Amino acid sequence: MYDYDMIVIGSGPSGRRAAVQTAKIGKSVLVVEKGRRVGGVSVHTGTIPSKTLRETVLNLSGWRERGFYGRSYRVKQDIDASDLMARLRKTLDHEVEVLEHQFSRNAVKTARGEGRFVGPHEIEVTAETGETRIYSAGHVLIACGTRPFRPDHVPFNRTSVFDSDEIIDLPRLRAA
Repeated sequence: MYDYDMIVIGSGPSGRRAAVQTAKIGKSVLVVEKGRRVGGVSVHTGTIPSKTLRETVLNLSGWRERGFYGRSYRVKQDIDASDLMARLRKTLDHEVEVLEHQFSRNAVKTARGEGRFVGPHEIEVTAETGETRIYSAGHVLIACGTRPFRPDHVPFNRTSVFDSDEIIDLPRLRAA
């Protein structure tokens, strides 16, 4: 009767878990992701990128080892934005590969595009190219992402004050 037992809109933490668990009980699942790659905000702009940048700085600066080696210890003398971005890309690529493998292992299908309801059990997926396709399912889970909170009193300027989405595109580091 339906194309899938469940359609999940969004592949972040809740969407990926719902999709995999549903597939593990023998149900057919389609995940709709509007981003270029699966993983959602958690993988691409939120949790994992911010923690990766933090850990990379702590590692390259030698911060954790200073108690043992002394205050002047550094893994890398001059850290620049390209060092941070290289590590970030490698980590994000790994996270996406793990998720794609998990989906593949559990026969979870994916569709790239933006999903919207066109009926109680029908989701229209519009690709970046403008091409549309309608999928149907007995159940639909909306697991879409979030945006960073940007209070009015914080002077976000993309020069010295960034939100978590902006910091992952850091062009360079400068001394304070």
